This record gives sequence, structure tokens and C-alpha cells, in this order.
Amino acid sequence: MSTPEGSTSVGLGSRGEVCAASGRFIAGDWGSSFMRLYLCEVGASVRVLDTVNGPGIKFCDDPEAAFFSAAGRWLEREGLLPVVLAGMVGSNVGWIDCPYAQCPASLDDLAARMTRFEARGVPIAIVPGISCTNIFGLPDVTRGEEAQIFGWLAGAAGEGRRTLCLPGTHAKWCSVGGARVTRFFTSMTGEMFEILVAHSLVGRGMAPVTLDSTIAAGDPAFVRGVETALAGAQLAFEHAVFSARSLLVTGDLSPESARPYLSGLLIGCEVRDAITALAAAGEPVDHVTLIGAPALSPLYAAVLDGLGIAYAMADVHAASLAGLAALAGHAQRVPA
Repeated sequence: MSTPEGSTSVGLGSRGEVCAASGRFIAGDWGSSFMRLYLCEVGASVRVLDTVNGPGIKFCDDPEAAFFSAAGRWLEREGLLPVVLAGMVGSNVGWIDCPYAQCPASLDDLAARMTRFEARGVPIAIVPGISCTNIFGLPDVTRGEEAQIFGWLAGAAGEGRRTLCLPGTHAKWCSVGGARVTRFFTSMTGEMFEILVAHSLVGRGMAPVTLDSTIAAGDPAFVRGVETALAGAQLAFEHAVFSARSLLVTGDLSPESARPYLSGLLIGCEVRDAITALAAAGEPVDHVTLIGAPALSPLYAAVLDGLGIAYAMADVHAASLAGLAALAGHAQRVPA
């Protein structure tokens, strides 16, 4: 899927400048499920000239062939453009296994650990991801979210400690101080929701998912799920989940309402528990920046509203592109 030339422009801010001589480059967010490539041009800001989507890493037996199949027409027209990629493409099941940068990590730390190589004459840099010991004393990792975080930081004002939430299949709760990621932890809420709906008893009897099945923050069933989760801290996720089944069986939920109710229940438990855990770790939260898709961030915002916590929302694609563009500048300035 392509967009017309000049359709998007992303400012980088003082920390994310790409050197003016870099001209055009290809940026890519290549995760497990999707590949999103952007043909970019550097001017006063980074302008997206074209986009193309392709298969995620879990669908690729040959990542090199998949990349050139997606970007080949750009390279034939533009020549050997530099490329910067983030996401599962840099994992042990990706194109190249890139070691993680350790927290606390800055954009410079991330750039210094990029893996650089050539494929068919094209210079490619893969972003390493970041790792930490989280607030629970357990190892944690990101692949792809780091580009979104540093893209947002490039245009953010202020230097104090802040809390970011990146909703998704594996949501990240991230603490930043100044221009560094200090630590983070992962919530598997999105994947748990998908598993429960598709493969568990809880999902049986729910209305089939259609193109119109997007869950809205104002859906009464979603709100009910959130309110149930927030009604008592003792209602743990593993105890709450079955209510999506029992309420359906007793007729208190319709087949159409069961899915948004379950979503509200799971996201409500995640946000409630994340805020509680951060406070216990000495990082009390009074504001959260949500960096996510337009369909998902409002669901998290609804829970924060219920907890009386202020929030702001940033577009995940714009943040990712700004971070990749900043790293592309590093890739071109630093010899391979």
C-alpha cells in the first residue's frame, strides 16, 4: 500500500537531527507480524515520499529476499540508498541477531550498537533494541519500541522523570529521565486477549470478529470491564478473566458485549497494576504519555481517567519514524 509523495512530514527536534547531506534513505519498522518501510527525504524535516508494507519476520524464510521484494522499486529508481531498520528484524529469528543496548540507554548508546552490513551493495543498519532489569528484578527487552521512545523524546520538552506507556501486543511501561531510558517492563495484555478470544473457553459464545469489531473507549461493555477491574485491587487478572464467560452464560452479557468487556477487564487490570507497581518501586505516577495506535491509546486513556491520572497521547507511527530518522543520521555519520 502506497501513499502519494509528500504525504507526511516529521520534525525531529534538537536531539534527532539527520545530517543535511544524507538526502534520501529508507526507514523500516519490521516486527513479527508486519513490515512497514518508508522512503524518506531530509530537508528542514523528514518527509515521507512513499510507503510500502510487507510480511512480518515470522512469515519470512528469507528476510533479505523479503526486503528487496518490498523496497526493490525504490532502489532501482533511486540507487543504493542507506537503510535503517528496527524491530524483530534484529532478533535471533530475524535477518541479523543484534545484541541489545543496556539501560540506562540514550539515543547515542543505541546508535553506537547498531549492526551495520551490506546486502546487494545496499548499506543497512539494524537498531539493536534495549534490555534492562525491570522493577520486579526480572530481565526485560524491547525490539522496535525503542525507536518510538527516542522519536518521541526528540521532540519532548523537559528533562525530569517521566512515564511512557506503549500499548500493543506486548505493551511497554517505560521510565525515562532526561534523554535516557532508565528501565521498563512488559505487559502481555494484547496477546493474552487474542489467545483468550481465539483459543479459550472464555471466547466461546462471543460474537464473531468482523471489520466493524473495533472496540471503542465509550462502549458500555468496555466501561463495565474497566470499572470491574478498578473496583478492587484484590481482583487479580487470573480471577477476573472468567467473569467474561460467567456473565455471558448467565445472560448478564450479550455475545456482542463479551469481547469489549474482556478488553476493558484486561486493560483495566494492566494499567491499575502498572501504576501500583511503579509507586511501590519509588516511581509514583501522576502523568502518562501514551505512544500508540489511534484505536488503542484511547482505551488506556479511559482507564487512566478512571484512576484520576493525567495523560497525553502521541502517534506511534510518527514517533517511530522520527526515531528511525534520527538513527539514520547516526548511521550515515558513523563509519561501518
